[in-house]
Amino acid sequence: MDGTSQHSIEQSDSLNNSAQRQAIEQLPSYLADQIAAGEVVERPASVVKELLENALDSGATFIEIHIEVGGDKSIVVSDNGSGIPKGELSLAVSRHATSKIKTGSDLAAVATLGFRGEALASISSVSRFEIISRHFSENAAWQLSSEGEGRWSELKPVAGNVGTRVMVNDLFFNTPARKKFLRAAKTEFTHIDQLVKRVMLSRSSIGFKLVHNQKVVRQVHAVTDQASLIKRLTQLMGQPFVEQSLKINCEAQDISLSGWVGLPTFNRSQTDMQYLFVNGRIVRDRLLSYAVKQAYADVLYNGRHPAYLLFLEIPNELVDVNVHPAKYEVRFANGRWVYDFLRRSVRDFVAKPVASETGSGASFNQVLSPFANQGVSQQEAQAAMAFQQPYSMPNQQGLMASEGRTSVNAALQQVIDQRRQGAGVAESFADYNKEYQEGTASDASIPRLGFAKAQLHGVYILAENQHGLVLVDMHAAHERVVYERFKKQWQNDRLISQPLLVPIAMALEANQIAIWQQHEPVFLKLGFTIEPLGPEQLKITAVPALLVKSDVVRLINDMIADLSEAGQTQQVEELINEMLSTMACHGAVRANRQLSLAEMNALLREMEVTERSDQCNHGRPTWVQMSMTQLDSLFMRGQ
Repeated sequence: MDGTSQHSIEQSDSLNNSAQRQAIEQLPSYLADQIAAGEVVERPASVVKELLENALDSGATFIEIHIEVGGDKSIVVSDNGSGIPKGELSLAVSRHATSKIKTGSDLAAVATLGFRGEALASISSVSRFEIISRHFSENAAWQLSSEGEGRWSELKPVAGNVGTRVMVNDLFFNTPARKKFLRAAKTEFTHIDQLVKRVMLSRSSIGFKLVHNQKVVRQVHAVTDQASLIKRLTQLMGQPFVEQSLKINCEAQDISLSGWVGLPTFNRSQTDMQYLFVNGRIVRDRLLSYAVKQAYADVLYNGRHPAYLLFLEIPNELVDVNVHPAKYEVRFANGRWVYDFLRRSVRDFVAKPVASETGSGASFNQVLSPFANQGVSQQEAQAAMAFQQPYSMPNQQGLMASEGRTSVNAALQQVIDQRRQGAGVAESFADYNKEYQEGTASDASIPRLGFAKAQLHGVYILAENQHGLVLVDMHAAHERVVYERFKKQWQNDRLISQPLLVPIAMALEANQIAIWQQHEPVFLKLGFTIEPLGPEQLKITAVPALLVKSDVVRLINDMIADLSEAGQTQQVEELINEMLSTMACHGAVRANRQLSLAEMNALLREMEVTERSDQCNHGRPTWVQMSMTQLDSLFMRGQ
């Protein structure tokens, strides 16, 4: 045996003996706290999050956050909540101590933000920590401080208002390995700022103040009315979002959704304006984000992202918030149900026709129509406004009421009578348009997109409504109208499938086969006929008629991936819609085609009852509104 081998054996024996000498011991409490801090305290923003959650749970109506050097030097969070009694203050900073969970049933239906009972203990183990709190039933505040390693000062009375003030200094001073992973102060504060912004968005009834290096960065007041709500939303989301978003409010059984969804034309290159809260809790859930993304799938450019601020309320017992140490992730008892509700709710609001009360076109403060309060059914009004083959719009809301239009009522009845007799809608609007031209029609009775005045270079329609000038891209608008009609026709006949002359065999992994077996009815409904060919093979014998020439193998793989991720798939729908969009583009009126006023007005009326008519099939706007104020400013009128 050579010397090298002998040395290796001796070294191995030494390591074995050393390993055998390691006895099992109870970790010191401060070391256990530092290990726990590794899960709870990732960076200064993690500290702010935990302290803010405790402040919110205390019933505070105002919270102040002071940051120094990105949180590396100092983090101070003060609130005016109920405070902590003197007898519980020492217990509050110990591990596994909380006032928010008493039994196992409480853990299954957590209604508070902070509940783990580790935050204060973990934070104090990696910082120089101080807490001052005064309970509303006591006459004095009490102070407790620590220099890390589990050594706490004696409780002592100090001056203070009702509420709690937590000071975290020199974060990670005793764990240099963690400290070296912190980024620059500016970067760390950016994380804190974004976190505080999310909390401000989630709790409009609470006032906040964020200060960094003695400079006020954000300050919002508690919302007391609609005006203060809009002001606060403008501060946090910006004026463009407020002007170009729709207020949403939906309910289904015990689940509800409220908030604001941006118009498709107000889109982003990043996901930086997407805020979703579940029961007031900040979450990062891929399933929910995917649901909203799918709701916008047919109205956005590829690579563009919607903007939204949404609040999902669901019974606490149906959502598990104890999934992730930082509590950013949640799990639902019925994820498919939540996904469907969220996707359907957002999609229906985004797809509202132009003429509907909640339709797009945020420049309008009031939506009016000549068809309201005239004793005409929804179906008759829609039929009267269709300029080609009439079709119904599911779930379309009624148009907002208007007053004082006896002459319009007669014109409308004539429209409906002529439609019933098969006459064209363009001619049937002649009398009403004449009233408008003569100035006898009231502003309240003018349709949303007004009446056509001219055509510009065979591309744009110029129309006049009660607010000013409407510019319409006639090809883009007609393309969307035709596209939506094609989609409805396809939905009625979507089960038609075409057998393949030569069946396609495709290899899959065992888990993919299992997903296909679990969702086989979905494939059948979409027009696929698939049979097992072996343990890891499938045979495709029929596909939807429109997809015969597509890459079927790739499509099936993508569908299975969707089903694995979200429990359902839109791959087939998206591919078919892409084909229908191409067909609609070729079927729409082309540029430089001269239209009569009657034809232009007919297109405007059709746009007003067509879903998603604010955008063409490629996500571009189909029309814009220029108010009289905007037009006057161009010519400096009144200046």
